[in-house]
Amino acid sequence: MFKALLLLTLLFPMISFGQGLAVTLENSREGSSFYSKKFTKRAYKKFKGQLSGNEASKLFKDVFLKQQSTQVCAYSLNDDLVTELKKKSLEKNFKNLIYLLRESNQIDDVVVRLLLEAKKVQETNPLDKDEEEIANLFDTEETEKLLKIVVSFEKRFLKNTCFDEAYQRYINELNRLKKNIEPYIVEALHFQAYRTGLITYSVYKLLEQGRLNSLEASRLTLQTYWDKLRTLRTQYPLDRGAEKSDFVSKKVQKFHLSRRQKLYDSYSDIQIILMANVIKKLRARLEYDAVAISGYRNGEIQETILLEPMERFRFAIKALRKEMSLLSLNTFFNGRSPDYIDLMVASYEIGIIPASELETVASLEEIWNPKKTFWDKAGIWIRTFSSVATIVIPPPYGFIPALVLVVIEGTVVKKKNQNSDDPTSMF
Repeated sequence: MFKALLLLTLLFPMISFGQGLAVTLENSREGSSFYSKKFTKRAYKKFKGQLSGNEASKLFKDVFLKQQSTQVCAYSLNDDLVTELKKKSLEKNFKNLIYLLRESNQIDDVVVRLLLEAKKVQETNPLDKDEEEIANLFDTEETEKLLKIVVSFEKRFLKNTCFDEAYQRYINELNRLKKNIEPYIVEALHFQAYRTGLITYSVYKLLEQGRLNSLEASRLTLQTYWDKLRTLRTQYPLDRGAEKSDFVSKKVQKFHLSRRQKLYDSYSDIQIILMANVIKKLRARLEYDAVAISGYRNGEIQETILLEPMERFRFAIKALRKEMSLLSLNTFFNGRSPDYIDLMVASYEIGIIPASELETVASLEEIWNPKKTFWDKAGIWIRTFSSVATIVIPPPYGFIPALVLVVIEGTVVKKKNQNSDDPTSMF
């Protein structure tokens, strides 16, 4: 029931976007770019002398307005951008144009990544093949059916559809006929269809571009990013306007992605909302005037115990940890457990945490790291607490310091008495 209601809630605001692009791809959340090191290249500086930031912005806006709200496609967008660059004899400067657009905040790093990856796919050429190296396909009924799917790619899958989505649907169809079809079989099917004249070279090239770049494994396209973005911006308008945070642009360890890129690559709009609401609840609990434990008998209150300020904070933290663990049991997460940083970035993305607090709050992940000693954590706490002096802190402690104090105090108690609970602490 909850799942149905939430889906229904999300569908209503999306209806209003049916006739146009009410949300832009302009950067409204990221500070310095994940790709900022590339901005200093000599070729890029030379390109800026040939095409100003204002000219690049106008070029992009004109091209993007041609995109239909039902299909925001990185591949067609790239083609249109290259066409405009050719008019200025600057067609070799596609990447520099993308970096310039990011520098002027016309696009964010998620869009930069999607456009550059699409361009890489478009520039991929089929490998030279020796017929003896290609798997021999037996003339079976299954092979004939698979080849029919290959032949139907252009008219059945690609027509009126972005290439990335078309290729993913195409591979899914092959998998329906032959479960977990191996890449070398897909390669052989493409080559067989081209060699026997069943498909043209242009179609063969497209199919090989998709295969060589494992396009079927892509989790995020420009269209899906667009859909997520407009849902979130409609459900949660950015009341404080565009804010910029360097924290979300930093690289995630073991990923070739920034924290914000990872958020959109890994989670749906509904998941992002659910994650952010966990932090929203935490913030509300930390700002309660009072928290009490009540005992009932036969429906009547027998006893009420008011919690002291630090007990209230421990209650809030305990509730946070419980809700984080429960997220993995939610049907929308299917057993996946988002980490603390993911929750912080999700909360910032929809405006629950302002940019002024994000980096300080998110740094608490270091405190929670069980591999760090108490004194390591205490050092982080001291630096963190001193860095929030300019943030307005409601009494008695506020959102950021409360998190730190509770975690540190919990470590102290555990260190003092590891085998028993503190009798003075309820939580």
